[in-house]
Amino acid sequence: MAGYSGFDDWFEMPGGDDFVDVSDVLVAGARDMEPEEVLLMDGFTLMDAMSAFEIGEPRLDSGMILEEQRRPPFDPLTPLLPEEVCWILDRSFACEMEWHAGKTLSQSVFTLLFVHHLPDINPEYLPPEEDEDPTRPRWLITVVIRAAILGLLKCCDLAWRELSKNRVHDVEDWQGEKCDVSLLEGINAEVVSRILDMACDWLRQSEFPETQVAALCDRLLLRKAILQLYRYNFLSDTAQARVEIAASLGLLHRVRAPRPEISSESPALLAMDPYIARRLPNFMPIRVTELPSQNKTWDMLQGFIEYWQEVVHLVTSPSLLEWEAAGSLRFALRRSVPPPFHRSLVQSLFFDRNMVFGSQQLVWLVEHFYEETIGIPYTTILKAIERSTPQPELASMRDVIERRIIKIIIPHVRSNWFNPPRRRRHLMKDVLQWHQLYDVLLKDIEHYEPPDEPTARILRAIPQAAQLRRLLTSREIILSGFQQELYAPEEKPIAYWYLTRILDVHIGCIEDLLSIITNDTPTYNELAFQAEHLSALQMVSTTLVALTASYITSPWHRISLNFLRRYKWVFKAEFDLLAPAEPVPDLLTFPNALKEFLLDELYSPSASLQLARDIFSRLAESSFDWVGHWATDRREYLRNLADACNRLEHVAPASLRELATFNLAALKWIPDVHPWVPTVAS
Repeated sequence: MAGYSGFDDWFEMPGGDDFVDVSDVLVAGARDMEPEEVLLMDGFTLMDAMSAFEIGEPRLDSGMILEEQRRPPFDPLTPLLPEEVCWILDRSFACEMEWHAGKTLSQSVFTLLFVHHLPDINPEYLPPEEDEDPTRPRWLITVVIRAAILGLLKCCDLAWRELSKNRVHDVEDWQGEKCDVSLLEGINAEVVSRILDMACDWLRQSEFPETQVAALCDRLLLRKAILQLYRYNFLSDTAQARVEIAASLGLLHRVRAPRPEISSESPALLAMDPYIARRLPNFMPIRVTELPSQNKTWDMLQGFIEYWQEVVHLVTSPSLLEWEAAGSLRFALRRSVPPPFHRSLVQSLFFDRNMVFGSQQLVWLVEHFYEETIGIPYTTILKAIERSTPQPELASMRDVIERRIIKIIIPHVRSNWFNPPRRRRHLMKDVLQWHQLYDVLLKDIEHYEPPDEPTARILRAIPQAAQLRRLLTSREIILSGFQQELYAPEEKPIAYWYLTRILDVHIGCIEDLLSIITNDTPTYNELAFQAEHLSALQMVSTTLVALTASYITSPWHRISLNFLRRYKWVFKAEFDLLAPAEPVPDLLTFPNALKEFLLDELYSPSASLQLARDIFSRLAESSFDWVGHWATDRREYLRNLADACNRLEHVAPASLRELATFNLAALKWIPDVHPWVPTVAS
């Protein structure tokens, strides 16, 4: 057969009659290439080639297992003691909280290996065990752990469904990649709940000590209670929701009791594999992370459950004013951003499937927009328009305006539950939309002929609703820049200066409206509060313009370019086609205005801060009944402002003549101390 060796080579050529051997072409082409030259086909980069070559490099080869990462094989049926089962159940809550904190499922929930071995621990598929150790019965795994894992996965499934509604953003706010692992999407939550109850029954009928039974049952019942909260319709029965939340917190309190640590040789430790991601299909780079300590896990879980209380307060407060107070005060108080699940849930409860709060028609938004912004009921506005309409066909404009209001107000309210950078970007877009609405309303009322002065006042107030919203939004954008530490030092005096101008126009609008609103209504009380609050805030901003003016050292051309970039949201071309958006952002007026201001020998920075502090302190004693549950937060917000003024007052010069000796380096913007006002370095 030696003579047929060449013939055998033809059998190794793949493809049959449809393929042509081009080896000679490739060899000839290679002769024409320069040394180290690389030819790449479309879609294949040098990075792809490098990744292919670097097999065995831990940074590029996600499948490489280093010696220190090698672990004994995991056997899901290895007998466990009750305290070891407790430890695994506790770690399951840590996995869940880490996913809600922004980790991927492969870095958190899926590191619990029982998740991948549910068929192996199904008691229906296992033969009876002979000579079972009574201290480590197999049913602790096949019944107790299995029930807990089913509950964990179903909780993740219900959360995933809410998170995937696009109220919050995958990768930016949360990680939705399932890595082809089931979250029990096809199993009813009620079935899982019954399995958890059944596991508790097994424990109560066992011969384990009462303390161990109670510890395991509490963890299973806590999982069941959290599962119920995920399933709960908070728009249907808030009284029962409060009971469910209280029960969950009570169970958590019992579970938090200290427990002895498991042995370093315990087989329970093998149930957690932080490197499991290398065996799962992923589209993201793999990074091994550590789970939080158990005490931190319980703290996270407590905050997670308690935010459901905030959800109950929100759904029992059908008011735009209260919802916006709830959202904006959380940012102003620099509180931690709620988990993405709750932020998505709140947005869904506010508006979903063309219904507000699950039962209100869209016109509800229009009615409350007017009544809670300018204090005039929508029915009164419609009657004033009807009395002033010269031609019946002009009334059709009402539908256009209503649709525009609805289109703006829904995402505007929802934005209070965006992450801070996204909220700021959304508010930048809102400024133009509110001003476009203002322009439409302004042009619309020009067509009406009011029969009397009271009707004319109502019509003139209508555009002010959009004007107030635009000014409030502009204020939030500027202040959020301090909170997110976006401003360079020389931008800070300009930001405070522009803020004072916005506040000046805002206060003027409020004062015009207070004269036509009925006293002692929630809207009147809110506007009266805002008039004083904004006046004090303007005093603080004006003082900070003076104190930070020496930050400006660059040429004005450079400062102008920075100003255009920073405030691009008010320089959009669309504004040129609309009514002037006061205050006009004219930086050219700033140098002269600053020069004149610094020459004012009667102005006292310390006295202005003292007056602002007194106003904030006095306002902090108000009841704020009209903002409901968030009255306490508002008082805290005002006390924080008063404290910030008090700190600055002690170092601020008594007059502008002493400004030259002021130590600017003593001012430090520390958002954790106060989000907008600088503190004094010790």
